[in-house]
Amino acid sequence: MRQMAESSLVSGQSLSHYRIVDKIGAGGMGEVYRATDTKLNRDVALKVLPAEMALDPERLARFQREARAVAALNHPHIVTIYSVEEYDGVHFLTMELIQGEPLERLIPGSGLAVQQVVDIASALADALAAAHEKGIVHRDLKPANVMVTTDGRVKILDFGLAKDVSTAETGGATLTSAGLTQAGLVMGTPAYMSPEQIAGRPVDHRTDIFSLGVLLHEMVTGRRPFEGTSLAELTSAILRDTPASIDDIRTDLPSDLVRITRRCLEKDPQHRVQTARDVRNELRDLGRQSSQKIASITPPPSRASAISDSGSSRTDEGFWVAVLPFKFSGNDKDLAALAEGLTEDIVTGLSRFSYLRVIARSSTSRFSNEAVDIRSAGKELGARYVMEGRIRQAGSKLRIVVQLVDATSGAHLWAETYSHPYNPDALFELQDELVPRIVSTVADTRGVLPHTMSEALRSKASYQLTPYEALLRSFSYFQRINAEEHGAVRAALERAVQQAPGFADAWAILAIIYREEYTHTFNPLPDPLGRAFEAARRATEAAPSNHYGYHALASVLFFRGETQAFRSAAQRALSLNSMDGFNFAYLGMLFAYSGEWERGCALSEQARGLNPHFPGWYWFAPLLDAYRRKDYRGAFELALNVNMPGFWRSQFALAAIYGQLGEVDLARRSVQELLAIRPDFPATAHEELAKWWRPELIAHLIEGLSKAGLEIPPKKS
Repeated sequence: MRQMAESSLVSGQSLSHYRIVDKIGAGGMGEVYRATDTKLNRDVALKVLPAEMALDPERLARFQREARAVAALNHPHIVTIYSVEEYDGVHFLTMELIQGEPLERLIPGSGLAVQQVVDIASALADALAAAHEKGIVHRDLKPANVMVTTDGRVKILDFGLAKDVSTAETGGATLTSAGLTQAGLVMGTPAYMSPEQIAGRPVDHRTDIFSLGVLLHEMVTGRRPFEGTSLAELTSAILRDTPASIDDIRTDLPSDLVRITRRCLEKDPQHRVQTARDVRNELRDLGRQSSQKIASITPPPSRASAISDSGSSRTDEGFWVAVLPFKFSGNDKDLAALAEGLTEDIVTGLSRFSYLRVIARSSTSRFSNEAVDIRSAGKELGARYVMEGRIRQAGSKLRIVVQLVDATSGAHLWAETYSHPYNPDALFELQDELVPRIVSTVADTRGVLPHTMSEALRSKASYQLTPYEALLRSFSYFQRINAEEHGAVRAALERAVQQAPGFADAWAILAIIYREEYTHTFNPLPDPLGRAFEAARRATEAAPSNHYGYHALASVLFFRGETQAFRSAAQRALSLNSMDGFNFAYLGMLFAYSGEWERGCALSEQARGLNPHFPGWYWFAPLLDAYRRKDYRGAFELALNVNMPGFWRSQFALAAIYGQLGEVDLARRSVQELLAIRPDFPATAHEELAKWWRPELIAHLIEGLSKAGLEIPPKKS
């Protein structure tokens, strides 16, 4: 157990009766982990003091003082300390696990809305006032130490630099007389320090008021009041420079907010607002007077409203899509029919993706016989995204050019040219070939539109998003599959379904996000598959024709081991939308893993043909099919197509394949890369693999890993 105190903890490891889930942060006072309290069956944050610090009596005393200081504060805007513990030489504390996003991620470059600034700053001032009244100073207030929870509450984290000023200790920020820091070093984060703190002079509660002023300035303007290219320049700015007034940067600010911020940033503590309670009272009065409100949260429009012809009614609803009539040259009636057919079929195909707002064909038909400026058409239609196409004939050949444009900026988002033999008797076949490829490339989960829409919303905090925006924001997870993105998307969707309980698409993707807690162990909470099943059920009940709801339901049933029910739900999802490449790829993979290898691989191939911008995991079904048939060379060729070096299953598959091929050096290298990504894999292999594959394939894969030099302990009976 002494080894535990000398290195980071890993997922699945236990510390007393706490089981480590994953690492969620680190700071000067230790590493922070998400853990499960197995006695109370609850998730907690567990902060571990580094081994070298635990051996230093003074540093250990400071760690324990942090716990005592914060534990004495019972306030809704301050993280709750549960316990201070020691287990076999490891000193740690357990505290409330905060689900949300740090304030530093929520501040856009132009600053937050005034009402949001007032709400957040009021909570911070109220929390600081409660701490100051107990003689406790935070001394490291910064956006990274402020969390906004999934339900919009503000929490101050990490009182790791708090000092109980009612004790006899002196020395302020550096605490050199108490020996709690090295000579010449300052505690805290320089950009948010008060002048007295950064100069190493004695500090009191007014240092936090200065830091709050820095946060106010940053929340309003999107930038800090003091900056420098070096620590020396930053220090000089804090000690000597007067920052630009926030109303010089934003003209929409109430004068009282400008005054409060300026007074918090006074360099002389005697000239600042003297107490956090005074700041709180000022902000409370300002909040009462302000006529600005946080953006209202409304569910997406019904399909009936989605086909309204009024462009003006759409201007404040965001992400509408229009397909202009395809153009062609000449008077060929067959080309005219093809242009009309492509336009209608693409509109119909896009409309199958219920998360898209598609303008009806009747609204765009007036652009059929005139030259069109896309930006003007988009403005007239109330569409942000506009697709147009042109058909050209040269003898026996056709060339069809399609492009998608952001009508707001004029930027080209996507364009493709399709060449095809011209046969007037086979125009329907041509439409059937081209339309699914165009629609899937633009609209499916990995498509151009979901990617573009989600990126446009990533800078907004979850509590700022309408339910529809939260849905669009969620597609960013499928572009960058990691724990951080998972947590942000989950928070946004949970808020969305609270605000719009009948929003089927939000329930469907929330079910997928809950499922990912189980499949990837991202941000796990109790009973992920149970929650995923309930969310999928809500999706299918709210919209029985929503293919995404049945996609989510099918995948959850697969991981619950309900194979027959999975196949039924999957077939329903596939039949509801034949143009969703992601739908075909993921469900095809699960069909293969359930034992229907031929069908699953065929669906996977179909997915790769629909959207050429597919991710590497679309190759996993045929790759593992080749492996299970002992076609290791074929499996290797397919594995090269995956090209996802940071994804543990890529290295896992390569290691097993190299092992079977007898490529010793390459096998060992893949094993090393696998362990670098998942150091706990040998201990969790049987449990992890059993989520996806049947026992005979698991044994076959472990055989390959063994030949690669990775020993997997036998499965416990």
